[in-house]
Amino acid sequence: MTMNPTEEFPFADGIKRGRNVMIALGVVMIIVGFTAIVFPFISTLSVVWITAVMLIIASIAQTIGAFSYPKWSGVILGLLVAAVWLFAGVYLMFFPLEGVVVLTIVLAAMFLTEGVIKTVLSFRMRPLSGWGWLLFDGLITALLGGLLIWQMPSAALWALGTLAGISIMISGWSFVMIPIAVSRAFGDFSETDHAI
Repeated sequence: MTMNPTEEFPFADGIKRGRNVMIALGVVMIIVGFTAIVFPFISTLSVVWITAVMLIIASIAQTIGAFSYPKWSGVILGLLVAAVWLFAGVYLMFFPLEGVVVLTIVLAAMFLTEGVIKTVLSFRMRPLSGWGWLLFDGLITALLGGLLIWQMPSAALWALGTLAGISIMISGWSFVMIPIAVSRAFGDFSETDHAI
C-alpha cells in the first residue's frame, strides 16, 4: 500500500509534479559543474563577470525603486545603495582579478550557510529513502566552504570556479536522485493520480 504524499509529506506532491523538470535540471547542473571543474580559471572569471552584471542590474532596479520611497531621505538612501552596487559591478567588470579574492570569501560564506541549511533540511526528509543525498550535498557543500577559507588567498584564482563546479555537480545529483527516491517511496505518481 502506497502512502499518500500530500498527507504525511506535503512537499512530495510538488516533487512528483516537477519530477521530470528536476531531473533535467539536475543533468544540466552536472554538465555545467563538470565544465567549471575542467576550466577553473575561465569559470572563476565567469563567476566574477556574472556577479558584476548582476550588481549593475541590481543597481538599475534600486535606482528605479528609490523613487517609490515616500520621503526624500529614503530616495537619497536608495540612490546611495544603487551607487555602491553600480560602483562594485563596474569595478568587478573592469578589474576582475582584484575582485576574485573578495568573491571567493563571499562564496565560502555562502557554501557554509547553504551546507548547514541543506543538512538541517535533510533530517526533516529523513523518513524518505533519498534523504541521505541531501545530507551528503549539505555536508560536502559546507566542507567546500571551509576548504575555500583555509586555502585563501593563494587558491582564489582556481578555487572559485572549481568549488563552484563541484557544488553545482553535487546539487545536480541531488536534483536527479531526490525525485527518484520520492518515486520509489510513494510508487508511480501517475498511477496514484489516476487512481484518485
